[in-house]
Amino acid sequence: MPTYWKGGFSMVRRFSKNLVLVSLVLTISCQQQDRSYPLVEVPEVGAAFYQSSLTEAERLVEADPDNPDAYYKKAIYLEAVGRIDEALSTVKQAINLDPAPDYLLKEAQLLEHTGDYETALARVSRAQILGGDYPDLWHLMAKLNYLQGNLNSALSEVNQALLKYPESLTYYCTKGKIEWALNDTLKALESFSNSVTSPETSYESLKYLALINQSTGDFEKAFAYLDQNLKEYPKDREVLLHKGKLFSENGQYDSALVVFHYLSVTDSTDIEPLYQSAVAHFHKRWYDSTLYYAQKALQIDDHHLPSLLAEARVYDRRTYYGTSMRKYGEILAIDSTYQPAVEELAKLKGKVAYLQKIRQDREANLQVETISPTKPPIRD
Repeated sequence: MPTYWKGGFSMVRRFSKNLVLVSLVLTISCQQQDRSYPLVEVPEVGAAFYQSSLTEAERLVEADPDNPDAYYKKAIYLEAVGRIDEALSTVKQAINLDPAPDYLLKEAQLLEHTGDYETALARVSRAQILGGDYPDLWHLMAKLNYLQGNLNSALSEVNQALLKYPESLTYYCTKGKIEWALNDTLKALESFSNSVTSPETSYESLKYLALINQSTGDFEKAFAYLDQNLKEYPKDREVLLHKGKLFSENGQYDSALVVFHYLSVTDSTDIEPLYQSAVAHFHKRWYDSTLYYAQKALQIDDHHLPSLLAEARVYDRRTYYGTSMRKYGEILAIDSTYQPAVEELAKLKGKVAYLQKIRQDREANLQVETISPTKPPIRD
């Protein structure tokens, strides 16, 4: 198997920038891309390298405007510098000259970046019809079907990719996400355990391993996986938020509040740590603090239903039933299908009706005239 197939199909590994640049320029200038192994990943050597390569690719397009491979390589480097729309336009020029599977695959990858999954799937299918049978093609189909919610198709396709290239740890990460979405916890755990050792998929795999162990109640392992990511990325907001929620779920509310406070201070526009602070204070029965953080969250988004729900619950706990009902009414005016509010309002109405009945019965009993027995007259 060619060396650039190994390790995720990277063209060049562990070379200096200058050596890589010279090698690539010679490759572009002197030979046609080997379509048995499509170039689906550019060398990870920095923005300066990408820009230099893009300049060379543009020169080749100008020198030979009928060469589809020149457009293809230009599209690769446009993608590398973040110019996705231009990359799409360029690879379409390559396809117009030669609808090769490589070019169609690249177009599909670019369409994935834009979120046009349906069109991307159509391009991959066309690449298959024209003879494309690369493992990366099957992997891309799996990712696209996963994003479209076609989980069984996605699982079949990622298995096909692994059949063709079983050494790819990246594929195992995608497989794990599909299995997790299919509620196959054990298989997902196995797949992420395979992919966690790859630098390319370690971060994402650790997040899922933490989530899976959290769902099975193994908080110790969940914390360990989160801390592995935080060791590498100590300020990662997504991982920190997950850790804060895990503290809260584990009843460690003070530790959770420390995390949420840090996240709120470092980004005052982020609504989630404010809401999570409200939840943690609610569990501690610190209702003034719950209202404080819920209202701060609502200053960012006055339609944030979970924060409105937190307010309604506090007023219920404090027996301000009328205010609580009005809060639930506000929620349902925004979204009449919001299930927590629908269920809790029904329970609150039932509780209020029950309390009213008890009060009415008590008042009725106070109005009943009591008859006291009289003593018989004393007779001498």
